[in-house]
Amino acid sequence: MKLFVMDTILPPAGSGWTTHKYELTRNLSKLGLEVHAMTYAGIELEGIVTHSIKAKENYKYNFIFKFVHLINILKTIYLYNFDILYTRNVSLGLLGLLAKKMTKSKLVVELNGLVVEDRKVTEKQFSMKYLILIYLEFFIAKKADAIITVAPGIRNILIKHGTNKDKITVIANGANTDLFKPVDTALTISELQTRYNVGKDDNVVIFVGNLMRWHGVECLIECAPTVLKTFPNTKFLIVGDGHIKKELMDMTETMGVANKFIFTGKIPYEYIPAYINISDVCVAPFISARNAILGLSPVKIYEYLACGKPVVASNIRGVGELLENSNSGIPVTPEDPAELANSIIKLFNDEVLREQMGVNGRKLVVSEYSWENTAIKTMGVFKNLLIEGVGNNETI
Repeated sequence: MKLFVMDTILPPAGSGWTTHKYELTRNLSKLGLEVHAMTYAGIELEGIVTHSIKAKENYKYNFIFKFVHLINILKTIYLYNFDILYTRNVSLGLLGLLAKKMTKSKLVVELNGLVVEDRKVTEKQFSMKYLILIYLEFFIAKKADAIITVAPGIRNILIKHGTNKDKITVIANGANTDLFKPVDTALTISELQTRYNVGKDDNVVIFVGNLMRWHGVECLIECAPTVLKTFPNTKFLIVGDGHIKKELMDMTETMGVANKFIFTGKIPYEYIPAYINISDVCVAPFISARNAILGLSPVKIYEYLACGKPVVASNIRGVGELLENSNSGIPVTPEDPAELANSIIKLFNDEVLREQMGVNGRKLVVSEYSWENTAIKTMGVFKNLLIEGVGNNETI
């Protein structure tokens, strides 16, 4: 089977978006597929046939570059006669529909969110640009041969807008369980503690991810004074970057807790497990807007659990039941600083509970939520599509 990943594949850069594309593509190649992908010259992707993008990365928003890039993708599709075209991008999905008419390829589109819901959080009103993107997303979903989503809520909205339910499959995200694992190397832990002035007796709360509005880091900052009243030796480690970073840093100043928050900025993917391992509690305080409607399959949760750490996260579909059913963390009401603080304090007070939740979480991710498992399920969609012409029509 020959697969062409139309998206640009790069080594993970601190976001679930880049991590998903990289890890899924890498693990699909391990299953024996002949995997082709677009990337920038000089980047090597193990086990993947790469096709170089004909421009420097800093030109990627240039209109002429975009046009040339799309022509190169079409040329690659025409020359290699792929069985499956795969993308997570609305614009490339439109190109894939055109390519289907030139070849015998099947188009698989993966949706990890929906433009219509994202813009409810980031835009005060819908611009013409986003109205067009919303229309295209639903149009492409209807016309693609198969759709993969990461959450049932996305599937339900697609069906409501006319997508055939028989071609939609829900497959959760995952974690690299070889990279993200418990680390007890004293030198690694000590080095990070020294770098960020974290004492050996300090309690550490960590958030990893893009600093975006729907990740709810504001709620973590609001809960900090309550946590610090009981555990004044607590440090809050914010690993990642994003457009609201300055706003969040200003908020810690306003709340009087700036000396307790450490903003590391973007950290290379391969080093993130070490950061998670210096923590006592990992948090994911997602807000309810957008997340509650679509549901979640957050990469950060699986990576926290893979490292054997207890998690406190918003009780949103896809997260709350996962933590409760596996006893690997505590789900809390979204945007409730008091409940978030109390749950963190509860875990600080109970070392045995923290350790047991950590063991449970690691076991869960290894058995059900590794990227290898995600790739196997995705491979199943491809096979069914080529054999039967439809998706799996189930949640796996």
